[in-house]
Amino acid sequence: TGAGKTVVGEMALRIAIENNTKAIYTTPLKALSNQKFGEMRKIFGVDRVGLSTGDISIRRGADITIMTTEVYRNMAWRARPS
Repeated sequence: TGAGKTVVGEMALRIAIENNTKAIYTTPLKALSNQKFGEMRKIFGVDRVGLSTGDISIRRGADITIMTTEVYRNMAWRARPS
């Protein structure tokens, strides 16, 4: 939409990398996750960026993981204390 959300997200990822912290970038759609995966690999390097959409998982444990909000939500529910 051109509102600058990607710029803010990209800065947060840069800060995470600078602080040796892993980061997650979420998108609402698989197609958008795939697009951002390609974009972020160009910015941060192929070895630093992973993808998790539910259908596919590439480079698990990468410094930056691009994922759908559905996958993130499911991870959060599984990690929730009983």
